[in-house]
Amino acid sequence: CPRTRTASTTATAAPEDDADSDGIPDAQDACPKEPGQKNSDPKKNGCPTFIKVEGNVVRIMQQVHFATGSAVILPESFPMLQEITNLLKANKGIKKMSIEGHTDNRGAADLNKKLSGDRAAAVRTWLIQHGVEDGRLESHGFGLEKPIETNDTEQGRAANRRVEFKILDEEDTNKVQKK
Repeated sequence: CPRTRTASTTATAAPEDDADSDGIPDAQDACPKEPGQKNSDPKKNGCPTFIKVEGNVVRIMQQVHFATGSAVILPESFPMLQEITNLLKANKGIKKMSIEGHTDNRGAADLNKKLSGDRAAAVRTWLIQHGVEDGRLESHGFGLEKPIETNDTEQGRAANRRVEFKILDEEDTNKVQKK
């Protein structure tokens, strides 16, 4: 017996626009051109909470946290890293980003350089595992070579233990949406 096709009577809704590809429809997104996080406050829904793009630097509002003396990323850093992932997915014009690891001056310089490199590589791996193309990312460890604060105080040493994100290559036709 011949097969006959019947027309479906179920209407499908048109997909909702999501200009920044953050999973929040533009109609509900307070920042529709910047990838962000879901928030119960409608004035903050869809807005970035952990990162801000300033020129060629992606500023993070909290540090990437690692287990002491290791390159294991702690779960408290995952939401911020997810925002960086969302930024890169929404801005294909960012062709290359550098992830740079830094330490304070405590401990042997060679061990600090290795640890900072391992941490930057761990962040790179996390981003790749969450959907960023590996060719768009590079990682470097600088150890104690580039302090931003004094190493004479605990506060200064804490500031020097950091990961930085820098945009190295960006198409002019697709500039990152900036605040």
